Amino acid sequence: MKKVIVYGSITLSTMLFYDAGGNSNFEIACFTMDREYLPGTELLGLPLVAFQDLPTLYPPGEYDLLALFNGYSRMRDRGRMYLKAKQAGYTLRNYISTRADVAPDIMMGDNNVIMGSTHLCFGCIMGCNNLTREHVYLGHQFNLGSHNIITAGCNIGGHGVIKDSCYIGLGVTIIDHVRIEDETLIGAGSVVVKNTEPQAKYVGNPSRIIGYHHDEGIRMDINNR
Repeated sequence: MKKVIVYGSITLSTMLFYDAGGNSNFEIACFTMDREYLPGTELLGLPLVAFQDLPTLYPPGEYDLLALFNGYSRMRDRGRMYLKAKQAGYTLRNYISTRADVAPDIMMGDNNVIMGSTHLCFGCIMGCNNLTREHVYLGHQFNLGSHNIITAGCNIGGHGVIKDSCYIGLGVTIIDHVRIEDETLIGAGSVVVKNTEPQAKYVGNPSRIIGYHHDEGIRMDINNR
C-alpha cells in the first residue's frame, strides 16, 4: 500500500499523526502546506514541503494524499481545498482509526477522517471530505453528505441526514430522523429535535436559530461566532 502525504492544518495533521501511530495501513511519508503558510521544513520528524513542489518531490503515481482542513475561519474553503487536492492528480485516501468502531457495510467516498473512539452504526452512507472527531456516535442508517465537520463528543441518532458543509459543535445531540440542511452551524452542547434551515446558526436545548450566514457561509472567529 502506498505511503500517504498529509496536506493542510498543522493541528489536525498532528492529531492524525498520533492517532495513526503503529497503523501499518496508513504510513505517513510527509506533510505539506501551501508555500505561503509553511512554518519550517519539518513536522514531527517528517519532511514538511510546499504543496506547489509536491508533484516533483512526491509524484502522484507513488503516493496517496489525505487533505485536512479545519474550516473554522471559513467552512466553504473545505470544498475548495478538497477540489484543489483532487486536481493535483493524487488518489485521496480515507483514514479510519484502528480505535474506531465502524460497521463493515458503511459506504463512503474519499478523503474522510474518522478518529479514535468513534462509533459508526450499520447502514450509513458518507460522502467525501468529512471530519469525524473523537467519541462521536453516528446512528444506524444515517446519511452524511460532504465537507462536514462533526466535533468531539457528539451523539447523532439514526435515520437522519446531514447534508453538506455543516459544522456540528462539541457535545451536540441530534435525535433520530432529523435533517440537517446545507451549511448549518450547531453550537456546542445544543440538542437538535427538529429539521434545520439551510445556512442557519443554532444553539440551545432545544436548539433555536440565532442568525444566518447566507453570504459568507459558516465562519467562526472573535467577531463572528
